[in-house]
Amino acid sequence: MFNSILWVICLLLSFVMIVLSYKCYGKMGIFMWIIFATIVSNIQTVKLVEIFGLETALGNILYGTTFLATDALNLKYGEKMARKSIVLGIATMVLVSLFMTIAIYYQPSVNDFAQESLKTIFTLNLRITIASIIAFAISQFNDAKLFAFLQKKYKKLWISNNCSTIVSQIIDTVIFTTITYIGLLPWNVILELMLSMLAFKVIVAIFDTPFLYIINKINPKQEL
Repeated sequence: MFNSILWVICLLLSFVMIVLSYKCYGKMGIFMWIIFATIVSNIQTVKLVEIFGLETALGNILYGTTFLATDALNLKYGEKMARKSIVLGIATMVLVSLFMTIAIYYQPSVNDFAQESLKTIFTLNLRITIASIIAFAISQFNDAKLFAFLQKKYKKLWISNNCSTIVSQIIDTVIFTTITYIGLLPWNVILELMLSMLAFKVIVAIFDTPFLYIINKINPKQEL
């Protein structure tokens, strides 16, 4: 129960921080959030937790908020700006993986105590890295395109946000789990992982809608 309560608090806190980032710094605030969420979610994802009786990777919360961030950019500044933020997220994933992998290969001093912990978190698993980048790129570009299409066609923000995000989260989850685990786990286990991950991502997608409405009504204090 404690994990579930903490998860809800972190989810709401993440949404509030995106709103405040936009209020204070405009689109640059959302860019900063995407960089932050991309880095931290990739670190958190190595920790498995049980929430509402389901086992999931901790990073799903922050990762899910990147879809709210790109939808907010799409809504306020257009699809082109959303696509720029996606490229920024991809570059962040690649660079963090590269430089932290290099850091592991430095010879630690005799007084070092962090090497083994860093190796555990940042040791480059090629399949996971490739899966993360491919899944992020395809799902986020799909989200940007679908959100813009639905918003233009229906002009209903809740339809655009929920449909584009949920569809994109399905794409993301299927691509990531398939590339990461195919040949390593039985298909029934892979399917169970997909469904548990997707359950939390859909919750994030549904609960982020009111915050997108709030962002839509905000005029930022400044645009950096």
